[in-house]
Amino acid sequence: MNQHARTVLGTRPSVPSRHGAPSTTHYEHSDHRLKVVVRIEADLTAANIEVRGVVTGANLRALYVVARRTTSLLHGKELTIDLSHARVTDTVLEQLHECARLSRLASGVDHSVVACRVKIVDPGFIHRVKEYA
Repeated sequence: MNQHARTVLGTRPSVPSRHGAPSTTHYEHSDHRLKVVVRIEADLTAANIEVRGVVTGANLRALYVVARRTTSLLHGKELTIDLSHARVTDTVLEQLHECARLSRLASGVDHSVVACRVKIVDPGFIHRVKEYA
């Protein structure tokens, strides 16, 4: 397995801790990064966005941007956003379910919306955090 594949799967190279000893569990800010894999069917009939990491209100815009770019290739076909390997805040999960219910996807940049058939695969863990604006 190459270095890139190990990083994508979530194992990180050893980094020094505050005390100078190597540590592989010192995540700090990188824990809130999104890791996204987009899979599009060869015949463009469906797409799947697999999300890993912590999805918060602060990084939801990035997920919307990826979803809208993927939707532009599908021409009305179904887009699945798989959050089963992610941790998601309550408010974000509600917003994503609202998008799926209304079949509309926000831009994340402005107030425009795009018609899109969205299916949400719920996460196994709801991340309870205090979000500050």
